[in-house]
Amino acid sequence: MTETTASAPEPKTSTGRTIARNTLFSIGSQLILRVSGFLLNVLIIRQLGDDNYGQYAWILAWANFFSFIGDLGITQYMTREYAREPEKAKHLFWDVTVIRLILALVTSVISVSVALLKPDPVSSRVALAIGLYTTTYFFMAIIMPLSSVISGYQRLDIISVLQVIAQVLNIAISVLILLIWNDFVLLVSSTLVTLPIMLIIIIWVIRRYKMSPPKFRISPRVWLGLIWSGLPFALNQIMLTSAYQFDTIIMQQFYASNVVGWYNAAYNLARSLLIFTSAFSNALGLSLMREYVNNPEVIRPWYHRSVKFMMFIGLPLAVGGMVLSGKLIPFMYGGEYAAAAIAFAIVIWDIPLLMYTSHCGNIAVAMGRERRTASIYATEAGINIFLNILLIPRYGIVAASFTTLATEFTGACLFYIMFRRELGAGLGFNSILRIAVAAGVMGVVLYLIQSMSLILLVPIGVVIYIVMALSIGALNAEERGMLTGFVQRKLGRVLGRFRTA
Repeated sequence: MTETTASAPEPKTSTGRTIARNTLFSIGSQLILRVSGFLLNVLIIRQLGDDNYGQYAWILAWANFFSFIGDLGITQYMTREYAREPEKAKHLFWDVTVIRLILALVTSVISVSVALLKPDPVSSRVALAIGLYTTTYFFMAIIMPLSSVISGYQRLDIISVLQVIAQVLNIAISVLILLIWNDFVLLVSSTLVTLPIMLIIIIWVIRRYKMSPPKFRISPRVWLGLIWSGLPFALNQIMLTSAYQFDTIIMQQFYASNVVGWYNAAYNLARSLLIFTSAFSNALGLSLMREYVNNPEVIRPWYHRSVKFMMFIGLPLAVGGMVLSGKLIPFMYGGEYAAAAIAFAIVIWDIPLLMYTSHCGNIAVAMGRERRTASIYATEAGINIFLNILLIPRYGIVAASFTTLATEFTGACLFYIMFRRELGAGLGFNSILRIAVAAGVMGVVLYLIQSMSLILLVPIGVVIYIVMALSIGALNAEERGMLTGFVQRKLGRVLGRFRTA
């Protein structure tokens, strides 16, 4: 059944332009970040081998699991306030920074102590790696509030450039460590070189564009209020961190490090496919935070259009990834990781679901629905933790993969119910069904010709999907025109710059 809705007001032109600019820069930077990060991850996986990579992945999961303590949601709260009213929100900066520095110390002590005191204590090298990694909490305590100032002014173009610079530095240092020492402890500590450099660059950028925070002044009496305001965001962080890290932590308790390495290789490969939708979703969320104050109805059309766009990308990725998993994993990581193919074939279906839930989370924040979003993430985390504890000891990476899928499916259903009530009907399930049919046809063809080289299978699949989607009307005339016009405008600008250079 097709959902219909009364005509909603179109997004304002100014909002559309801001989203388009931020999305363009975000997609460009995310393309560089994802591709370069993916290549670096492939090198790390191949160089370290499945056993050392499993230990490396567990260290990152463990440290990130406790990282929410170092923020408690106050940075995200400040970002939203800056996006809504930058001048009024400036007074938050120093209090947020000082609170985060205090929390960084607490987080460091907790993460190292618990690792050493747990029933199956970690080795001295792993403990050293965790200790080195936790020092990054202190740098992030300063960098994140500064980045929030830039984001609050909706300058994701600047943030995008800074992310690329940080990635280049991190890649250079990591490659050097891998090729000379090939040691996971040194690799974990590579950010200790990158972050001080990035801190200097960010301070220069803020001064250059006159976004500087106010002079140093703290008011300890407001700290409890700040923490209280950040709690809904903190709950979201806790739930998301639990959902994304808990499986790795549990798996390490019952299986060898190489099994942990197989699962994380599959999981990270799937996550690397989120480039375009994550960039668009972040840009949309920040722009709508300010727009929603004056025009709440602006969210409705953007929500309905963006979800369809995400399904247009996410469904074929899931189908193609599942069909080609047996070829893709060994091609990327080598035969040592062949056992990860089954995990990838399952967890790849999490991609369209994660596209939707992460996007809904950003829109919910723009609408001021943090507490309702927190309840959804709490439900996800509870399901994830329960199923992981129940199933991983017996079924290993297959259980972890299905649990990831079940967690995100639950969140997607809850977010759909929430926005169905808030924004009404309008997703157009007939169009989404056509997208699914096009992706299914592509999957069948790929399965029948899977003996061909992977290098040929991928472009063949893309062509089949696009031809099928357009021929059966997965996109209507207006949507095709919007997509074509956007590409032509951006391509025209690039070509124009080359002509005038």
